[in-house]
Amino acid sequence: MFKQVEFLIQGYLLPITIGRLQISPSFVIEDATSKKGLARSFALAFIGVGDEPNFFKSASSKMNLFLLLHALITGQAATYLIGAAIPLSTLDDLGKNRVTFGDYEKIIHLNEALNSEFSKPILLTKERFLQLEENMDRILDGHVGLALRYYYRAAQASGKRRVAEVVIDLAVAAEALFSRERPYTANLKRRLSNFIADNELERSEISKKIGEFYRLRGLIVHGEKIHARKIPLVDVRTASEYIRKAIDKALSSRLYTKTDLIQAVDEC
Repeated sequence: MFKQVEFLIQGYLLPITIGRLQISPSFVIEDATSKKGLARSFALAFIGVGDEPNFFKSASSKMNLFLLLHALITGQAATYLIGAAIPLSTLDDLGKNRVTFGDYEKIIHLNEALNSEFSKPILLTKERFLQLEENMDRILDGHVGLALRYYYRAAQASGKRRVAEVVIDLAVAAEALFSRERPYTANLKRRLSNFIADNELERSEISKKIGEFYRLRGLIVHGEKIHARKIPLVDVRTASEYIRKAIDKALSSRLYTKTDLIQAVDEC
């Protein structure tokens, strides 16, 4: 026996080219709309898990990892509400019945196109999720998981145009990966640049840009009055891309803990 756990996702997730996406035999996402006419993007997700004491936690972990990876790939943060769970005799019935979120209904897409450019981000998210699902708990419980969560928070803040919060959240994400001992900023710059650079010239440029980003972070954290319009957005976007690359490479390299990651970087 299984349990079907239901989720309502708010935020851009499925493109206009996909109405229903089967992530795995136990994970389905469907495009949805509000019966009340709310002008927002919604989706319904159904996750099948074993009928065990912690089934809600297992389902939530899958949803969390998927949305964290989606934010890492797209820069857009979707949120969710968790609904009820119902018995499920077979995973083939996943999503056929539901008991929560009655104000939302599935959108039928007549012309789905998985090979469209619009479909690539969600399909890439699916691919990365399936690659990492086996190590889901190790990722979410480790420092790479912490970096993922703060990168997600930065994406949320960016959507609300809270630039100072974006800077702080990105800095925490970088520190979760590379900061361990004094001098903190110098070690972080060295490790991050060594980890993602392809050559010495690129390494020097990354270190310089991260140093500038951290000076900005220091001004914000230590109380300087900085108007959002005066924050150099280009520098923030550049730092965001560097940190995104570092998180992605750590995941691809299976370096899920800070100890493993720093050891790998320092031995290079």
